[in-house]
Amino acid sequence: MSMTRSTTLLGAGTVLGIALSVLVSACSGLDRATRSVPGGEVTRSPGIRVDAEDPASLSRLLDEIQDARVVLVGETHDRYDHHLNQLAVVRGLDERGVELAIGMEFFQTPFQRHLDDYVSGSIGEKELLKRTEWYDRWRFDFRLYRDILDYARRRGIPLVALNAPAEVVAQVSEGGIVALGADERERLGLGPDDDTRALRERMGPIFAAHGPMDAKRIDRFVDVQRLWDASMSRAAADYLEANPNRHLVILAGTGHVVPPEAIPGRLARMGFPAGAVIATDGAGRFSDDEPRYLFADRDLALGPPGRLGVDLIRDREGVRVHRVVEPSSGGDSGLREGDRILRIAGEPIRDLSDVRLAMLDRGQGEKVRLELARGDPRSAPRRVSAVVRLL
Repeated sequence: MSMTRSTTLLGAGTVLGIALSVLVSACSGLDRATRSVPGGEVTRSPGIRVDAEDPASLSRLLDEIQDARVVLVGETHDRYDHHLNQLAVVRGLDERGVELAIGMEFFQTPFQRHLDDYVSGSIGEKELLKRTEWYDRWRFDFRLYRDILDYARRRGIPLVALNAPAEVVAQVSEGGIVALGADERERLGLGPDDDTRALRERMGPIFAAHGPMDAKRIDRFVDVQRLWDASMSRAAADYLEANPNRHLVILAGTGHVVPPEAIPGRLARMGFPAGAVIATDGAGRFSDDEPRYLFADRDLALGPPGRLGVDLIRDREGVRVHRVVEPSSGGDSGLREGDRILRIAGEPIRDLSDVRLAMLDRGQGEKVRLELARGDPRSAPRRVSAVVRLL
């Protein structure tokens, strides 16, 4: 019997291995090394500070960037204030009449048709998350991104999936860039002469923070980062070529957006130089790569999601409780090991993503009714209901 282990209901995110944590750090953050790119040194003027809560400051930013064909707005994925700043840029440009599209790192290119269906109103939010396999392919709390997607839908702003498919990322992680076919490497601009020196310098402190790593492993991390940068740049350029009247706001991790050897340099080589690079600052995060515009960090956070306090397993029969980690306040009516979850608040549960969707907006202390099958699945398990107070 095949089983998939999940810790999705222990907290807001999925427990990640060291490999993914290194790559996420590289995507979202920057070190303080000096930068250069093929063709010479890069000169950047000091960043212009923007106060997101000051309408005049935000208006000055929008005045300067509204004619840019490409605007890049970086993020640290789990920072709510970063996403609010991205929304402020999108909304501000839209309100000025700029014909926009929004390119998004957090959706992978094979799922573009589902973004189109969402914007058109053919499917709703939960169906979008289900069809794009959000909880398997991105995993960050969807509530961080919800306001941006909702605004795009209400305003009919196209959403553009930018990221490489997870299957291709796995292929490169295993075999390096050379694991891609020659035609695909050419399409993405990942030739043998692609300079990786600046990228290695930037990622060096990130590698060091995770302890000793052999050269092959570092090579694979660098290759995956290159793949992400190249794939998002190619998808963005393809959209811009096909939609000459649209401006594109790209939302992606700061490590993809700010360094000139990442998306900015790749897009420039494709004929679409970035008209504006924007990030959210934080305690000396930037040095030589300081972007032109910087929002200030703000201490804003979403409330913690409610938790069942269990470890779940997906097997052929559905989703069952593998282990009760933190007993709920449901007392004797709470969940037990081996319980098969059939419904949460009336919503049918077939796989782990259904659980995440059913729990999406439920907070701590809220009571939720679960329908369970309890007992040996080979015999006739009895149906029971449990009302559980979320932790």
